[in-house]
This record gives sequence, C-alpha cells and structure tokens, in this order.
Amino acid sequence: MFSLKITDKRVTQALMPHLDDDIAAVASDEASAAEVAEIDTLIEEAEREWAAAEQREAARVSQVFTDQTRARRARRREDRTVLRVLPARLSVSDVVDEVA
Repeated sequence: MFSLKITDKRVTQALMPHLDDDIAAVASDEASAAEVAEIDTLIEEAEREWAAAEQREAARVSQVFTDQTRARRARRREDRTVLRVLPARLSVSDVVDEVA
C-alpha cells in the first residue's frame, strides 16, 4: 500500500476503506445486500397489500351478491303488499261497470 499525503487524519480514515480493494469489495457487497434486503421488504409489503386488497374485494363481491338477494326479496315483498292492497282499492262493482 502507498502512503497518502493527506494531512487531516479524519479524511485519511474516511478514504482508506475506498483505497483498499478488499475493503471496497466488502463494502460494495454490503451495500448490495442492503439494497436487496430493502427490495425484498418492499416486495413483501406490496404482496401484503395485494392480499389485503384481494380479501377486501372478495368480501365486497360477496356483499354485492347478498345485496342483490336482499333487493330481490324486498321487491317481492313490495309486490305482495301491492297485490294485497289492490282488491281494497278496486271494488268489485267498479270492475263490473268498466267491463259492461
């Protein structure tokens, strides 16, 4: 190794790891490993979000089908109510007069 002509010891200590090939390779590997770990963390987070969104969508779809069933039942109840009220509104004599 060669001697540096830098007078500030802090600068020398900061630059020394970058001048040695082995230390620079290890630092590069550590930086790469940190990036890979960060990317893995982001991927896991995205997968959790997708799973949660998928779960919410499945619940929403089942709710939609349930709501359609409820709407159909409510419509049938309304129709039955209208049919029950209909004879009271129309008397038999009104129907006979219209036919004649």
